[in-house]
Amino acid sequence: MMTMLELPEDLLEEIFCRVPALSLNRLRSTCKRWNRLLNDKRFTSNHLEKAPKQFMVLMLQLQEFRLCLMRINNLMFPPIEVKGELSLIDPRSSLNHIKISKVFHCDGLLLCLTEDRIPRLVVWNPCTGQTRWIKINRFRQGARYALGSYLDKNSNVGYSYKILSGMVHVPSYDKQEFEHYFRTIQKFEICEMESNAWRVLEVDATLDFIIWSLDRGVSLKGKTYWIAEETESKKIVSFDYSTERFEYLSLPRQYDSYETLSLSAVRGEKLSVLLQRGYRTKTNIWVSNKISDETNAVSWSKALAVDLDYFYVSEDGASFVFDEERKVLVCCHFYTSVYIVGEDNNVRSYEAMPRSLISLFNYAPSLTQIQQDPGGKRKRGDE
Repeated sequence: MMTMLELPEDLLEEIFCRVPALSLNRLRSTCKRWNRLLNDKRFTSNHLEKAPKQFMVLMLQLQEFRLCLMRINNLMFPPIEVKGELSLIDPRSSLNHIKISKVFHCDGLLLCLTEDRIPRLVVWNPCTGQTRWIKINRFRQGARYALGSYLDKNSNVGYSYKILSGMVHVPSYDKQEFEHYFRTIQKFEICEMESNAWRVLEVDATLDFIIWSLDRGVSLKGKTYWIAEETESKKIVSFDYSTERFEYLSLPRQYDSYETLSLSAVRGEKLSVLLQRGYRTKTNIWVSNKISDETNAVSWSKALAVDLDYFYVSEDGASFVFDEERKVLVCCHFYTSVYIVGEDNNVRSYEAMPRSLISLFNYAPSLTQIQQDPGGKRKRGDE
């Protein structure tokens, strides 16, 4: 009888591609052959497409600069439990943990901006422990960053990754002058992780918008999506990492200037939009169809309508997560408290202890390989 260790390579790959990332990662020490396969970039790209995802909610406590796993107990008390911290070790000292001020998620990779006097940028896979430190210009300390994937057509190894940097500077808040600055104050740079080189991104002059903070975007299927602002309205804007072009997406319905909008991802396949009008309690969640790699066509359906407390006020880009299957919304209130509400309209809250600014996002562990610096040595913790 044939054992797992004796299976042909192609059959072994097909089996492993159906095993969740966290479970598969534990098999690395079984034998050198399996470890070599799990480190193969072509295999990890296939695994990302085929394997069942284990979605979890991560919470960044912004005053303590720590990243924690959040467990949501929909029908139990307490409604939220904060589990263990995800620790990123400083390569300069194994005794020190990195303080994280910003996090962006894509394909199981976390793009983290550190809370240092001179901030540093690192791409981190918490599942495998692999890291890659990215050189950034110390004179762009106000910049924000997003991470995205693209299909590398010049190789057979699947997906590669780019980092987008954006910086907004408003020299005047005078309303008459504001429109003049819309086309000129936003500057983008992009870094291909294979080359480790930053270059200025030439933006289409017809795209007249501002993305105030790139780290509030959502990456799905080779694109990142944001709520962007024009002089008199708001839009959903996407960036394609393959073509390196920005595009507009339609909103779920006619936009009202008194509404606030936020974006989130649903199980790595769809977008969800939170809409709240002014200081009213009514909050609606809209969910898109499955996002396609090949088309920009998006249709929307209303998935949840709830009434939150009168003092709950959202803001553009505020973080939230939505469980489409259970119809449960988890959202932040002024970044210090978390609300949970479902179809029964029973609103429960959780306040961070100690009172701390909060950011939430969905995370799915993966075996995604981080492209290493072609001109540098590997850091401690890299494989």
